[in-house]
Amino acid sequence: MKRRRPLTRIRMIIRVAVLSLCALLVLLVSIYIFKPELLAWAGTEPVESEKLKEPEGEGKEAAVEDGLLSPWRYPDPDESEELDAPPEEVPDESPERPLEAVDGSNLLALVTKQTTLGRYAPTDLEPIPAEIVHPDRRGSKYYLRCEPLGQLKKMFAAAAEDGVQLTVTSAYRSYDTQVSTFNDWVSLDGEEEAQRYSARPGQSEHQLGTTLDFNIDVTAGAEQHAWLADNAHLYGFAMSYPEGAEEVTGYRYEPWHYRYIGVEAAKGWKALGLPLCLYLQQKR
Repeated sequence: MKRRRPLTRIRMIIRVAVLSLCALLVLLVSIYIFKPELLAWAGTEPVESEKLKEPEGEGKEAAVEDGLLSPWRYPDPDESEELDAPPEEVPDESPERPLEAVDGSNLLALVTKQTTLGRYAPTDLEPIPAEIVHPDRRGSKYYLRCEPLGQLKKMFAAAAEDGVQLTVTSAYRSYDTQVSTFNDWVSLDGEEEAQRYSARPGQSEHQLGTTLDFNIDVTAGAEQHAWLADNAHLYGFAMSYPEGAEEVTGYRYEPWHYRYIGVEAAKGWKALGLPLCLYLQQKR
């Protein structure tokens, strides 16, 4: 009988490598099939990754200062349409007192905490020229209805002749944008305080497409606010929330907030000296 040749060193290494690879494959398949049981046997459980938490206390204040949570950073009119999910709805009426529906297309529509525009959206919005928008806001587009936009351009030119540059910091805001804006303020200051300076969705004059904020910085915008108080009515614009009228309007004094109601109506409003909501009630 012929004696077998002994295995060479190379053949031995190859055989050991093949056997090791087979054993490893068997182990991996076993782990894949029996993973839950193996984890339980080892006394471990899968751990979920921690969710990001909203900053609180000083961290939250810092986030506001950085513009991360600031409600004054109004989104573009179409920004809410690009979100994966719509913002959380805010009830626009109390259960005890249903709201009166008003037609937003009417320049004299009464918009208060007792009325609602629903989901009204203007059909004749046009972009405000960049030179009228505040330099810090020119990265976004702001819109206004056609008629008030024409009067805004005239008013801008008249102010420039008097050495005053009007700068818009907010204009049309959709229902969904107002949902986000109001929610931001509530998260920051609580609902009771937020309602003094931010409207619920469906109750904001900005949704009309006829309303503007001119430089909301009280100090930096003081010259603009003074000029507007004397001249805005000549171009059809009226200040909605005058000083000392919070019990009537429901909102704090806002010297930057003007709404277009038409030239003749604005002159009548100026002559009577009434808060805008009372004047509009008389015009119904």
